[in-house]
Amino acid sequence: MLLSDGEIREAVASGELLISPFDPTSDAVQPASVDLRLRPDLQVQSDAAILGIALDPEVVNVSDHLARYTDLVDISSRWDFKPGGFVLGRTMETIGLPWHLAGRVEGRSRLARLGVGVHVTAPKIDPVFHNSITLEIYNLGPWTLRLRAGMKICSLSVERLGRTAEHGYAGMFQGRRPGPLTPRPRVRYPVGLCSPSASFPA
Repeated sequence: MLLSDGEIREAVASGELLISPFDPTSDAVQPASVDLRLRPDLQVQSDAAILGIALDPEVVNVSDHLARYTDLVDISSRWDFKPGGFVLGRTMETIGLPWHLAGRVEGRSRLARLGVGVHVTAPKIDPVFHNSITLEIYNLGPWTLRLRAGMKICSLSVERLGRTAEHGYAGMFQGRRPGPLTPRPRVRYPVGLCSPSASFPA
């Protein structure tokens, strides 16, 4: 069941759901989602460095490869996103989901109508995820668009599961710090590590 705006506010207030920072009076809270903002650091590929490289996605260490062939760009003021471009960004907000909630990240219609896609093919946020959200952003439109730190870049919807998940998120990016491509060792989170109604610290 998708949470409404009032249910999202209540879940954050009770500690059931973590969205930090979060202002319950902000217009970021939509009828069934919350708008999230773009952090000031983007991971941008170097076109010259990757020219002629062919990858086998089943074999390559994606994090190591992208860390080697991308640069960290500060967009605190603004950054021009050219047509055909692809970058990795992340949300200013940290998200924490308990065992019985899952999330979904979608792009915003304002950006989509200009040709910008956000969170390519990976919209699902599993239970027990606790981190900012890495975004795969591409520009398929004909215009150069200006990205700014703090702009509303995507929306998060939250769903209540029919029953508690048997295993939580165990990906390499759980709780990683500080950059979009800095992984942590994989850890499996079995049921019982925390209760389904566990609260998250702000």
